Amino acid sequence: MKMKITSSRAREESSARQCYQLLNSNNVQVRAFRTEDLHKCQEIFTQGMVQLISLVLRVVFPRYIWLTSASSFFVLVLVVLFQWRSAVFLLYILICAITLSMLYIHVYIECWKFINSCLATDLKDIEKVYMTNNGCHMWVAEWNGKVVGMVGLVHNENQKPGMAELQRMSVSPACRRMGVAGKLLDELLNYAKDQRLERLVLTTTNAQTPAIRLYRKYGFKLVAVFSHPYKTLTDLQYHCFELQL
Repeated sequence: MKMKITSSRAREESSARQCYQLLNSNNVQVRAFRTEDLHKCQEIFTQGMVQLISLVLRVVFPRYIWLTSASSFFVLVLVVLFQWRSAVFLLYILICAITLSMLYIHVYIECWKFINSCLATDLKDIEKVYMTNNGCHMWVAEWNGKVVGMVGLVHNENQKPGMAELQRMSVSPACRRMGVAGKLLDELLNYAKDQRLERLVLTTTNAQTPAIRLYRKYGFKLVAVFSHPYKTLTDLQYHCFELQL
């Protein structure tokens, strides 16, 4: 088991070093999506969303941990004052642990629902959705023939003329915080200006702080915030950004 863990870490470190080298040598190329990129794009998106689960938990869990800790202390005080059996306190701790476990499962299921929904809709046929409709496009970041990032731009009938939405920004985990997303965003903005678009919009969550920093850096302004529809996940907020071109 230790050998497997060490081997896995070595592969991750090797991949990270390779990504660092690729960006230092400016070997990253951003190009239009091709049909043969489909499975790699789906893989990159899925990996990114799976990692998002832990980020969402960091946003959602603190409030529940505080509540369970405070209530557990209160129950402990009652047990001491009224000389209840210790089994009462242990039972309550068990209930709290089960509740937190159910919350984790809830977050996990909701994230996978979103992943599967995306894979079953626009990411099922990227060529059709992004590459054949006016105002839509998909780019990938490539290094040595390997796709390491992606971003899409989409315009639908519900949007006003001159408006499009940035979607599916995702970078391979080993190549993050190394400028790949910035290169993708630069290409998308150049395309949007060439197409004479007037406004770009996007939606992300407060769990994705690195993405929010990137969008703010490029001039996107926060225009709306709303909470997740489930009351158990109200600490998870959706942030809507807008950029006037």
